[in-house]
Amino acid sequence: MALGTNVILVIALVVLLALIFLRMEIAFAMGIVTYLWLIAAEESILTGFQRLFGGLDNFTLLAIPFFLLAGELMNKSEITNELIQIANLTIGRVKGGLAQANILASLLFAGITGAALADVAALGSILVPAMEEEGYDTDFSAALTAASSLVGPIIPPSIIIVLYGAITNTSIGGLFVAAIGPGLLLGVTLMLQVAYFARRDDMPRYETSIDRSNVPSLLGKAALAMTMPIIILGGIVGGVFTPTEAAAVACVYAVIIGMFIFGTLSLQGIYDSLESSVLRTSQLFIILGFATMLSYLLAKERIPQNLAAAIMDLGLGPTEFMLLLAVILLFIGTWLDIGAALIIIAPVTVEMATTMGIHPFHFGIMMTVTLLFGLITPPFGACLFVAASVSQTPVWDISKRIVPFYAADVVVLLGIIYVPELTLFLPRAFGFA
Repeated sequence: MALGTNVILVIALVVLLALIFLRMEIAFAMGIVTYLWLIAAEESILTGFQRLFGGLDNFTLLAIPFFLLAGELMNKSEITNELIQIANLTIGRVKGGLAQANILASLLFAGITGAALADVAALGSILVPAMEEEGYDTDFSAALTAASSLVGPIIPPSIIIVLYGAITNTSIGGLFVAAIGPGLLLGVTLMLQVAYFARRDDMPRYETSIDRSNVPSLLGKAALAMTMPIIILGGIVGGVFTPTEAAAVACVYAVIIGMFIFGTLSLQGIYDSLESSVLRTSQLFIILGFATMLSYLLAKERIPQNLAAAIMDLGLGPTEFMLLLAVILLFIGTWLDIGAALIIIAPVTVEMATTMGIHPFHFGIMMTVTLLFGLITPPFGACLFVAASVSQTPVWDISKRIVPFYAADVVVLLGIIYVPELTLFLPRAFGFA
């Protein structure tokens, strides 16, 4: 005889949390929980795995490996140094200039990779030592690098936004355009905060000179690199190609400029990029597959629907609903993978948001930005661990120094919730809303 639904749910939650805190990979933790749930509920194992593969049978999801590959190819093209030098050249001369350049480099890098971890690894390995030499505290440098990396998954092209659009059948082009304002606002907010710290703590200026004869080359390379997100956005917005086709075009563009213009991308670099992209795609899709199975079981037991009804009965308005959901997502994002959280939570909450009259773009950007906070939140914030690795600094020290930046991020999140035009102005201007 099958166990009661409530009993199964409690057991599943306890087992999932226990496995996560034992540091098991989230995909396998969800897989074990789902498998045990199928047995306890006397469900067919075959049905569960049909749902697993069915969840991955989505053409839009093909954009993810292509975007990952494009970012890897640009990394192998060694454009990072040029972007950092451009950031130093433009803003590095002010007080606290190298810290400001760190943020600006993240803004530039975001339009190429769309991934926070790549931002921390690539920029942090160069900027953290450079900031140390200029007299900055190592833990501050690492914390700033981790905090500014959140811009990467927000400014398009963004892997997490592609995933959200595929799950909820929301226009990815519209979401890309809607994310530009919040992404830039996050970067500007961090810059203003660093400007305050620079004056308060008398931070150093970046004094290293750049040979003027190299400036045209630097500007040219940076312009070529930043053309990639323009091609992606322009093609999607203009209806020239789908997001998946745009991602494939980005890969071809990255190979052309890396091999034939920069001359820094080798065949070995292409092979390494393919290998890394396949591994990262596999990891993500395993998570998505098991999350789809878990989502199926939750939906079958009508757990999300009952939760949605309970929230609706509270009589919350659109803003209050988004604030409540943001608090829940901030908690969930600290221990659950973003992809898994989206698969489980997004479909039901999107229906609730639509019922309340919240625009899909506004809601989608709020949800993805909120979940991204988990990347810099202890105890499992992935960006914190990468920053700790590149800086050889304990995660706890970085966590303490990242608190002011986290607070600034929360202010931006509140702005997104209370001012819908931050996410809707550009989509309306380009005809998406």
